[in-house]
Amino acid sequence: MGETLRLLLVGVLVYVWPLVWTYTLSDELNLHTAIFPSTYDTNIRPGADRADPLQINVTFTFKSIKEFDESVSKFSITGAIGVIWRDNRLTWNLSNYGGDLYTTLVPQKRIWVPFLVNMLHYNTLTEIGHENLNIRLDSSGLITWIVPNLFESTCDADLSYYPFDSQTCLMSFYIPGFLPSEIQFYTPSQTMSVSTYSENALWDVIETKIYTVTNTLQFQEVRMSVRMKRRPVYYISSLVLPVCFLSFLQLFVFLMPTDSGERVGFAITVLLAVAVYLTLVQDKLPEGSEPSVSYLSYKLLGDFMIGVFMMIGVIVGLRFYHRDDNTLIPNYLQKFHGVVLGSSCFPCRRKRKVTVDEKEIAKDVKEDPGSTLLTWRDISMATDRFCLSMFGFLLLNCNMVYIIVIASFY
Repeated sequence: MGETLRLLLVGVLVYVWPLVWTYTLSDELNLHTAIFPSTYDTNIRPGADRADPLQINVTFTFKSIKEFDESVSKFSITGAIGVIWRDNRLTWNLSNYGGDLYTTLVPQKRIWVPFLVNMLHYNTLTEIGHENLNIRLDSSGLITWIVPNLFESTCDADLSYYPFDSQTCLMSFYIPGFLPSEIQFYTPSQTMSVSTYSENALWDVIETKIYTVTNTLQFQEVRMSVRMKRRPVYYISSLVLPVCFLSFLQLFVFLMPTDSGERVGFAITVLLAVAVYLTLVQDKLPEGSEPSVSYLSYKLLGDFMIGVFMMIGVIVGLRFYHRDDNTLIPNYLQKFHGVVLGSSCFPCRRKRKVTVDEKEIAKDVKEDPGSTLLTWRDISMATDRFCLSMFGFLLLNCNMVYIIVIASFY
């Protein structure tokens, strides 16, 4: 019996309570007329006691990273900034307006709102929000202002480790003219809300922060920072690996047959390809970066310089190859040949029979006739072997130094 009576009472309350306490349209119209008299000034900040600063709570809901352009230092994200404060002038008694008119919506232009400005704005100075944006107001005067927007700011990138870098970008909001003794910011949460965050194709968000600081002008700021790390897979496959392969491809110019006549064309083609990649990287990155420019630019410059010296080595080797064998080979080139290749590399030539003409030439120059068996083609071969070893060593070290530098960052 008791349980039946209890259920009956609950049913009565469910159906009767709305009929007794539900507010009407006229109640809300009367409320708006009452709380917005002609004496309400939207230019005066709320607060009955002017000695106490107005407390403004700030939160941020992070939606996505729209753009980060390193060349122009532009950073933009989408999200919603939430601002909560209390206006003692906008309160009402519930019993006068249907008994359950707890909250109502009012246009932004009808009440005082903080004039939030991003100090690191990218374009012209703009106010956060819009005059027709609705704001939720409750009976105690608590105001909740949610402003969805595209937020842009300047962000000077540190591209030393590009494309394996991480960046930290800031948005800094303040209210011009108000001192901390008049308005104080509070951050209930020390991080952005990422419950609705959408992953970016190029960046991984590592950390977000929200905190307050007082700048040198004695204005209080709310700073929101986003620390993000570049996803390097695309850059490794389209930039780093092709550059490494191209740099080592240059070495094969010293393995090409000299008689083919393609050595110079091959060397120039590969050198131009390296120069194109260097230009692409320089066009994408800004002219200045703190604390230094990208180490990848240094590596490409090193590869390009090595390629230039390779061209010189190819030309010198070709000149040796096509020189007349009647021209005497200097002693230093003979020693160079012996150091690089050694006499054991030409056993057949050492054993061949020396002709009468070769003996006469050797007699005139007062040298051993066996020395005339060393030709300019042999010097060209020694030059190719020396260039192959030396430039291969330089390229290997250039790439290893770059890998070590990048690995130290990770």
